[in-house]
Amino acid sequence: MNVRAVEQLQRLSEQKRDKLSAIYQQQRQQVDNYQQQLQLLSQLKQHYTGTEQTHGATMNSAMLTNSNQLTSQLTIMIDHHQHEQAIMSAECDHSAQQLQASNQQVKRFEEVKKRWLAKQQYEKARKEQKQLEELINLRHKKRRI
Repeated sequence: MNVRAVEQLQRLSEQKRDKLSAIYQQQRQQVDNYQQQLQLLSQLKQHYTGTEQTHGATMNSAMLTNSNQLTSQLTIMIDHHQHEQAIMSAECDHSAQQLQASNQQVKRFEEVKKRWLAKQQYEKARKEQKQLEELINLRHKKRRI
């Protein structure tokens, strides 16, 4: 394995990490949107049940039926949103774990690349030193002759 191969693997890992990061950000935004919708639905339900109590004496049977249906639908919507938010949170957590693993992989490739470059520099310096020693030895031999 040479430095070019490691660089290419590192680039591929970085691209994968960037894709995972984009997916994670999108999922995080969806979770936040679900949380905001849940808060709004809860506020709507609280507001509606609060007005229901103030108008309790003046409500007729049709208004009471509509009120019960609305409260029931709001409860169903809140339950559905809580379920969806739980699913999205789990997916988001999984994506965060994948992103973390991808970051670690990129770091490992960076370390391998550094080691390879250091090894190449060491071998190059060693080769140059050996050539210099041979040149000195060659000059020294010529003087003896």
